[in-house]
Amino acid sequence: MLHLNLWVNKMSNSFPFSYQPYSDKPGHCIIESKEGDLFLGIRIESASFPTTISAVQAGVVQCMMHGQQPSVIYYANPSLSGLENWINTLSLKPEQIPEQKLQEKAAELQKHNQQSLRSSTLKSIKPTASTSVKPLALENFGLTELSRQLHSLDKEKNESRPICSKAQMEQLKQALVNVCRLAVCPESNFPVGALLWTNLGIFPGVNVEFHDWSLGLCAERTALISALSYGADEFFGIFVHAINGDLSTPCGSCRQILSEHMLFSKLFCLHKDHTWSEYFVHDLLPHAFYTDSLAKF
Repeated sequence: MLHLNLWVNKMSNSFPFSYQPYSDKPGHCIIESKEGDLFLGIRIESASFPTTISAVQAGVVQCMMHGQQPSVIYYANPSLSGLENWINTLSLKPEQIPEQKLQEKAAELQKHNQQSLRSSTLKSIKPTASTSVKPLALENFGLTELSRQLHSLDKEKNESRPICSKAQMEQLKQALVNVCRLAVCPESNFPVGALLWTNLGIFPGVNVEFHDWSLGLCAERTALISALSYGADEFFGIFVHAINGDLSTPCGSCRQILSEHMLFSKLFCLHKDHTWSEYFVHDLLPHAFYTDSLAKF
């Protein structure tokens, strides 16, 4: 499985929170919202280079899908991809800090985030000024307990057991509808929600759009960004819903990204009539493009 080998290879050559199997470019930053929360932005490279997600884009969309306004960007390297464009587009205040300080700040943030995920209840976490972001609160969607159930389900050896029970699928169905309401889609008015099932639990994602369409991202990719920024590295399934779409399936760009991270995992699509379709990710992108010959190190 090439994508798994690339995941291992990237760890020793770049900042450990980013996914950079093809380059050693600057790959991390931290976005601070006007509300005072911090969001780790990581570079997520793709074998299809134009679908690569920059660190700034990743941090900004996480901030916005939490319903907050990006205000400050902390970075170490001024050659960070798209840095100037994002600063100008969102009127971000740039704060250049030493690389070591940025890495320490990011490690502290991720450690705090992982502690919040392991907490018995997300409501018990009181953010501090320096590490003050929580994941989209799963209790708001009735998913705190289900996230724990699915977290343990992957450890079971009974291969004949369904991936989720009927009751769990009903919970996921309602959660997807609720997640869609958080979409930031002023351009399309087409809200989409995703729930990514990982080794750290469930991560919601929504589509986030800007006046410049090229800056926006789909729900599937924002869920992946959030999961990776929290340190997830195993992806068991993804659930997707577009409230206004007759059939809800990922776009081509999302299929490429998903195939590089979870090629043999399940994709569950909830349609407008509230019926499900179930696929393997590799079935939706046959003959997908992968190669390790693109690596520059």
